Amino acid sequence: MTVDEDAIAKEHAAAKQAMQQGLLREAHQHCLAILQRDQTFADAWFLCGIIAAHNGQLAKAVEILGNAIRLEPDNSEYRTELGKQLIASHQPEWALREAEAALSLDPVQLPTLNTLGTVFSRVGEHRTALQCFERADRLLEERVGGVRTLPLEWQADFYFNKAASMQFAGDFAGAEQSYEKAIELQPLLFRAHSALSALRRQTSQDNHLKRLRAIRTDVSGPRDQLHVGHAIAKEQEDLGHYEESFKSLSWAKQAQSAASTYSAQSDKKLFTTVRQLFTPKTFNTHSAGCDNCEPIFIVGMPRTGTTLVEQILSCHSQVFAAGELQNFPLQVKRRTNSSAADLFDVNTFKESLQLDLATLGSSYIESTRPRTGHLPHFIDKLPLNFFFLGLIKLALPNAKLVCLRRDPMDTCLSNYRQMFAVNFRHYSYNLDLLDCGRYYIEFNQLIHHWKEVMPGAVHEVQYEELVEKPEKVSRELMAYCDLPWEEDCLSFHQRKTSVATPSAVQVRQSIYTSSVNRWQSYGEAIQPLHELLKSAGLCV
Repeated sequence: MTVDEDAIAKEHAAAKQAMQQGLLREAHQHCLAILQRDQTFADAWFLCGIIAAHNGQLAKAVEILGNAIRLEPDNSEYRTELGKQLIASHQPEWALREAEAALSLDPVQLPTLNTLGTVFSRVGEHRTALQCFERADRLLEERVGGVRTLPLEWQADFYFNKAASMQFAGDFAGAEQSYEKAIELQPLLFRAHSALSALRRQTSQDNHLKRLRAIRTDVSGPRDQLHVGHAIAKEQEDLGHYEESFKSLSWAKQAQSAASTYSAQSDKKLFTTVRQLFTPKTFNTHSAGCDNCEPIFIVGMPRTGTTLVEQILSCHSQVFAAGELQNFPLQVKRRTNSSAADLFDVNTFKESLQLDLATLGSSYIESTRPRTGHLPHFIDKLPLNFFFLGLIKLALPNAKLVCLRRDPMDTCLSNYRQMFAVNFRHYSYNLDLLDCGRYYIEFNQLIHHWKEVMPGAVHEVQYEELVEKPEKVSRELMAYCDLPWEEDCLSFHQRKTSVATPSAVQVRQSIYTSSVNRWQSYGEAIQPLHELLKSAGLCV
């Protein structure tokens, strides 16, 4: 070994040790010392990429990790980490390519397989994600020393990730076992408790309330409180204890609501801006967009039946369910050069009408590849695309637009009851029941606006009518989408497809009506919401 090789080896060992101890600045200095001696030392680039990501410099992390991969293209760990950072920087199509390349290299490192599984899950490839987790689980069992050689926190995270993929794939018994494993390893892994409670309907003989109440006092922050409170509320509701359930929900959201910067006025401004921008004149003065007719957009307030409609449509032989894609709003943000952190913001909407709409439409279609394109149509089921219906109509005039509607009271209650992703600001209205009502009022006005400025463009599906007359409503839906009727569309609950939404459990069941008028079970606790919606003319 030369003097330089010996120095590099020492710096490398020191860099990895510093990384393990969380001393990122020190690790960075060791990596720079290596690269000053040898620009082709791939692992120094790799560690620098991870450090950049830790510091929130995602674009820089992607660039640096690319350097490592150019030097060692057959390193599955490098490609997996790049996939992870591409997901964080909202580049799912590139992330999928890197994940597929990493998987083709047959990785055997447990952390790599765990991360790879989460990347596949985030891009909607849940069965491939589950293959990664199952391979890691087998390796864990075969490993000398077993799980004792791995940190408990890592093990719990792994079993949580595996459980989520099993849930999406419809293996609820397996998911329950894996969530329980995660909780056994980390009893205060609150997100596992909330996921477990949502996995099935709890009964008086079989529930987790005693355990949940025992850990309620152990919360260490707003997110912990949100998870355990939601879990308790869900199980109390399952047992018919509605008054207690509502109190648990209120407690669950208290700390997170206090910490949130959510503003109902900001949302109102966003809704108002969209209505003001997209007028009849807007549709008469813009040139034709991309003529592609593949997409079927399903939109609506969350928890109103969007997943149910997606499953019905995706049973058709000509339709592929691509999931909740963020591709359209992301294409808009990139092409307007928006630097805003939010997926939807006022300035981006204002700039969007200056775009070449045909290019916007075609770039959106291209961004969905390679997951789409193998069938005549695909479904994009991002509920909040209702903001973009006007722009979608201009950019993709042949796309089908389906909007779910549901009773206002049931819609607001279902949104309030839902445990949404905490880091997605656009769902923060659900931290307060009356904010749910205010949001619904704005949503309702926007949908009426789309009907006025784009007559006949949006096909509305009423949830209550769908569950009461599924065949009639489904036939009307197929006719709107220019699809011939297929009987299989009413057997969606028998299919073995992945469903990655809060409705993953419900859509494995045949159509049921028990969620209709659920709000009436909550009595006086929900009356302030009723008064708010009544004042807006939405309730009697």
